[in-house]
Amino acid sequence: MNFIKNGNGLQRFKLIGLVLILCITTLIYFNHFNNPFFFDDSHTIESNNAITSLDNWSSFFTDATTFSSLPANRAYRPMMTLMNAIDYSLAGGLDSFYFHLHIFFWYLITIILFFVLSNYLYQNTNNSNKKSITIVALLATLFFATHTINAETINYICARSDSFSSLCVIASLLLFINKQTRKYHLYLFTMIIGIWSKQTAVMFIPILFSFLLLFEKKTHFSRLKKEFKPWMISVLKVMLIPTIIAFGLFILNQIYLTPSSTVSSNTQVNRIDYIFTQFYVIIHYMGNFLLPTSLSADPDIEIIQPWYDKRILLGIIFTISSVYILVKCAMQKHTMPITFGILWFFIGLLPTTLVPLYQIANDHRMFFPFIGMFIAVSWGIYLLIQSFQYKKIKYISLILCLILVGSYAKGTFLRNKVWKDAETLWKDVTIKSPNNGRGQMNYGLSLMAKGDYKNAEIYFKNSEKKSPSWYAVKINLAILNGAVGKHEIAEEYFKSALRLNVSAPDPEYYYARYLFEKKQYQKALKYVNVALNKSPNHISSVQLKNKLSGFSLPIDISSLNKLLDQNPQNLDEFIDLSSKLYTLNRYDDAIDLCLKIIQIDSINKLAYNNLCACYNQKKQWINAKTACEEALKIDPDFQIAKNNLNWALGSIKSQ
Repeated sequence: MNFIKNGNGLQRFKLIGLVLILCITTLIYFNHFNNPFFFDDSHTIESNNAITSLDNWSSFFTDATTFSSLPANRAYRPMMTLMNAIDYSLAGGLDSFYFHLHIFFWYLITIILFFVLSNYLYQNTNNSNKKSITIVALLATLFFATHTINAETINYICARSDSFSSLCVIASLLLFINKQTRKYHLYLFTMIIGIWSKQTAVMFIPILFSFLLLFEKKTHFSRLKKEFKPWMISVLKVMLIPTIIAFGLFILNQIYLTPSSTVSSNTQVNRIDYIFTQFYVIIHYMGNFLLPTSLSADPDIEIIQPWYDKRILLGIIFTISSVYILVKCAMQKHTMPITFGILWFFIGLLPTTLVPLYQIANDHRMFFPFIGMFIAVSWGIYLLIQSFQYKKIKYISLILCLILVGSYAKGTFLRNKVWKDAETLWKDVTIKSPNNGRGQMNYGLSLMAKGDYKNAEIYFKNSEKKSPSWYAVKINLAILNGAVGKHEIAEEYFKSALRLNVSAPDPEYYYARYLFEKKQYQKALKYVNVALNKSPNHISSVQLKNKLSGFSLPIDISSLNKLLDQNPQNLDEFIDLSSKLYTLNRYDDAIDLCLKIIQIDSINKLAYNNLCACYNQKKQWINAKTACEEALKIDPDFQIAKNNLNWALGSIKSQ
């Protein structure tokens, strides 16, 4: 995209500079391509059966349950599911190399687009020396491409939603800036793709508005006082269509396409406390922008109280100072890129600042907001160097800047090494975020994988102290005790995880796997069936179910009915058998058996739930809804029945 008519020499200079930056970036990231899956990769990729085939790729755009095997984590991000499925297909399985290669390709495209955008913004200051401005834009791009902070996003496969949606926002802005593509509204397509990647891309709208205020003549903020009405008309002509589409799509995604089981925000914290804490989080992020030595894959920042805590006050002072700088810089054309960059930064922070999330801070979230900070800081440094009178000082300053960029590049290379396996990553987390229970547990997992059960138990116990109601640490303590032969303790930990009644299939799956290893096949089948009721796309449960089918015996329903008439007091065994029939896809037989059980025990919630699950499989949604509602009348907190009811209600709504 050529915004400015330059000579062939300058065009070649840009091309050579960009190619050099891309080569340097590739060399710096060369040691990251085999880094494994982490965090949310487990449920969006590793255990997600939906991505194992591209045959039903269109369902990714209509069914958010394909995004994750965990019901609580099913966000509507169809582009990410599609990309994961493509990478899975190309790799022929779970090979992280292909995922990283794909992500890095789009990162290189983002770098190119960042250069085009920053060069346009800098050139727009009407500086006469176009080559100098091009050099500044290239150095800003090198700064962005190699900075250590971006390593947190690029190494984390699931965070491709952050990097790709950011790419779409930049692309949308560039397509808007170009008069030809603006005329055909092509920027709307990239905006939609961005929102389908991660809903934070809806922030393109306020970023576009900021651009209009600062860089477009008809909508420049200087016209506000004297020509408010024509200014408002000009703004509405540009902003109305993209705003309606963006926020309409956002609302559609949230209300109609996101499953009711999805937990989008943290309701356990006070929203005001969370927002005030974010002022300190901004300081944390800026600290890592300037000196990224405390980067952590899983920070342990918690809610800070009271609001006048010195850490929060420091963040408020920084925010007010930033606002003052952006206002001052808006008054002069040559400092407009600083204003725009700071606005981008704070706009990018809005979604994670206003909506309480379970993780108060996360360094991979900084990819999108820091695009603005790279633009602002780079231009600010250039203006500072230009203000020096002596050339010698200018050259020394430039050399120092290059040394600093080189230091960030080295930090990126070293950070990639931290992400090379579970042991190195989680050990780093335990050092930098010692109060993070997940970090303690995951480091314990890496030790248990090596057979170091003694030290693994220490980290698991530390994690349990910090997160006593977390099902995952209970499961891992159960697995550890089972591995060392302490089966009674293992059973207790498994049951403790089950009692937490979470929507995740993990407690039932891992207990079923444990029972399978102990050759308790019938009991294992019962729990794996519950896991699959919670999450039909949970690939590990699907695989375990297939294994268990080899140990199944045919069941004659007429014989079961006779036995039930003879032994009406042993209903639990017949509930288990109805689950067995369900697992064997004998839904009609299971329905008959459940109805027989309900005749004997009209308040048996398990029978109603199994009845609901069978009707769901037969796509008899109304019958399923009725059965699950009966189960929930008996036990309003019955999570599995809630999941089955949501399945039925979602299907009724989509008809």
